[in-house]
Amino acid sequence: MNVIQQFEPRMHADSVPGFRRLIAQARVSDTILLNPRAMTRMVEQINWMLRRVGDDGIRLTRAGHLPPAVVIEATTELDWGWPVSVNRESHISPLLEMRLHMREVGLLRISKGMLQRTARGRALTDSSRSLWWHLAATVHRSRIPEVKDATRLLLLFVATRTLDQSAEYLVAVARGLETIGWAEPSGDRVSTSQVHRLLMEKWRLLSRLGVFEPTEDWYGDSWTPSVGGAAFARAALQTEAPAPR
Repeated sequence: MNVIQQFEPRMHADSVPGFRRLIAQARVSDTILLNPRAMTRMVEQINWMLRRVGDDGIRLTRAGHLPPAVVIEATTELDWGWPVSVNRESHISPLLEMRLHMREVGLLRISKGMLQRTARGRALTDSSRSLWWHLAATVHRSRIPEVKDATRLLLLFVATRTLDQSAEYLVAVARGLETIGWAEPSGDRVSTSQVHRLLMEKWRLLSRLGVFEPTEDWYGDSWTPSVGGAAFARAALQTEAPAPR
């Protein structure tokens, strides 16, 4: 059972046929046929960080951040179009979020104040196809169950390529969360503002991976899935669900 099929046992029987139609529309079971250059382009920012950490690692500041020289290098090399010059990692959220995500999915680790690649991180450096699949298989990971479920629903709608506005996604994911048993702490229906809070960090990560079409704005407020983004979403949803403990 893959991670999206895992939702079905949590649904009322009346919701299952519509859910299965949505999975078919998203072509979740399709073979992933994305060309290697597209995969390389999507993982280049992650690959850059792996290369930059390298075998020697990077000594973090006392506050646990990347040193200013590395921050300046990253803002130059990664071409995020950040609107102001910065040299502190805490002032450039894309860099900080990317580093933290790489640690969460087993590519980087911290030991005695040094940022280092894990064994998996070393193996996947400059291996774009394998790195792409690893990122797809782990993108929905979260210690917060609501975030995990909301991310998988977001990926399902990305794979359909039928939505292109943030409001459409927020409503669709909110209704999806309700279908699998979530509600507000008050017992009210899941609100779109709550879904926004759950999803935005993952949405920013997906945007930096090229899952959504780029925009000319530095903040990249695009919700239109790219061809590669739809393939990435399908790959993520094909991940086998972990066996219950």
